[in-house]
Amino acid sequence: MKKKKLLHRIFVIPSLIVLFSLLAVFVLFQIISDQYMNTLTSDALKNEMSNMGNVTFDTYENTETVNDELADTSLIVPVMHLVIDANRQLVFPTSPWYYDYEVKIAQSIADIIADEPNSYKTSPHKLNVNDNFYLVQAKNYMGVMEDGAFIPDESDKNSKNYYVLFYINITPMQNFINKVNLVLMAALALSGIGSIFFLFLTTRQVNKDFEKLKSYLLSIGKHKNEKTVSPVSNYSEIEAVITAVDEMSKMLLESENVQKRFFQNASHELRTPLMSIQGYAEGIKYHVISENEATDVILKESEKMASLINEILFLSKMETTEPEFENVNIADLVKEVSDNFRLMAKENNITILCETSVEPIISGNLKLLDRLIGNLVSNGIRYAKSEIKLSCELFNKEVIIKVADDGNGIDADDLPHIFERFYKGKGGKFGIGLSIASDIAKLHKGRLEVTSDESGTVFMLSLRTDTSF
Repeated sequence: MKKKKLLHRIFVIPSLIVLFSLLAVFVLFQIISDQYMNTLTSDALKNEMSNMGNVTFDTYENTETVNDELADTSLIVPVMHLVIDANRQLVFPTSPWYYDYEVKIAQSIADIIADEPNSYKTSPHKLNVNDNFYLVQAKNYMGVMEDGAFIPDESDKNSKNYYVLFYINITPMQNFINKVNLVLMAALALSGIGSIFFLFLTTRQVNKDFEKLKSYLLSIGKHKNEKTVSPVSNYSEIEAVITAVDEMSKMLLESENVQKRFFQNASHELRTPLMSIQGYAEGIKYHVISENEATDVILKESEKMASLINEILFLSKMETTEPEFENVNIADLVKEVSDNFRLMAKENNITILCETSVEPIISGNLKLLDRLIGNLVSNGIRYAKSEIKLSCELFNKEVIIKVADDGNGIDADDLPHIFERFYKGKGGKFGIGLSIASDIAKLHKGRLEVTSDESGTVFMLSLRTDTSF
């Protein structure tokens, strides 16, 4: 299926909306202007047709009874009329009572409607006479012609049927509407062209920015981001994407460097016991080293290598598997971990003290939290002189677990790096255990911090009791 181009839709759809909106404005103006003109002229025609004879021949008092609205309309829009007899001949207006141009106009209109005069009775019709526009409507009257004027009078025995056509010269109004139409069309055309041109320039610039962004992304994918300058856009949305891409590039580069260091350090840590195993195995083969001495070293180094591999596998599993969380009594867990390490501590002449004043419940993975606290305790056993203290406290909806030892402390230069994988400080190897502990804390949306001086080291784990996963 062929994909649609976003920029085409951004340009085409708004352009069509602009064009249809402008067209709708033009059509709406036509409808409103036509309705207004028809209303104005129709009222005047109806007024004149209903008061034919009364307006001209009745007394002043009678004329006051005419509807005020219709009378006002007739004054604004003057209504003329012509009279045709049964033979379709114009009998009013005629010379010399009226100007020649008035008679010519009346005669032209009479000639146009002479064939079908009845069709003009139902509603007003627009006629074009010599480039002038007239709105006309007809009605039959019984009356007489007297001194060149038509007098409606059905009671007169000499009355005849006459065809009276009422007409209004709407040329000024029509010309005004036509001029407004021209101005409106010009304005709509200019605004439409301007809008489309602006949309075209905008979409073209957006397209250029997207092309730059695409090239930049490809360069990052090819590991050329160090040599490529970040593109610049005038649009905040695209600039935000570029900024996000820059941040992502830095994160990817840092992640790649971390992976490289991890594999380099892991291979180095595995190489050391392997070389020892290989060396002692060759010593046995060539009878250089006694079997008892060699087997002890081989077993020790094998255990070290197996422990490291297990740590790496555990870390890989933790990073690729979504852990399941449950309600955990963290105080009970701290007590259980301290009990599990008492024998190891005793073998190293270390005393473990456990103090838990509260029993908070948190949402977490029991096995991972057990591994975290266990790693901190085992690290303390390695460096403590005589004592390790475990405590569990509750402060501002946070569970604070502390693991403190009375060792010589961590060197100030090593302290910022102890949670890095395979980091080796001046005092020896911190390994991967603390890194795993830090990752488990982050997985539980917690914090693992450390303070250290000459009197010892304190690891502080903070976990929220109201965290939902």
